[in-house]
Amino acid sequence: MRELWDVSSPAGAPSARLSGVRVAQGRVVRGAIRTRARFPEGTRLTLVQHDDRSPVPLDPDEEVGIRQGLAEIEAGKGIPGDRLRRILRRRR
Repeated sequence: MRELWDVSSPAGAPSARLSGVRVAQGRVVRGAIRTRARFPEGTRLTLVQHDDRSPVPLDPDEEVGIRQGLAEIEAGKGIPGDRLRRILRRRR
């Protein structure tokens, strides 16, 4: 397990600073996440699936929009998933 303290971007691109983020790897085995990492009981985790496909290219405005959306979610201004699904179903 390693700790991340800074994420750098190419010159001129926005950058982010992550404080005290721990990164651990694991695998899904029979539907459960398996890792050797140990976290205290009640620790909140964010899981990111590894994807071998090439990344989606974003222009700077799209990237800013995604960053703003993530910040809103972290601030508690997001929409619960079930509500979002209902909204999207009505638009079909």
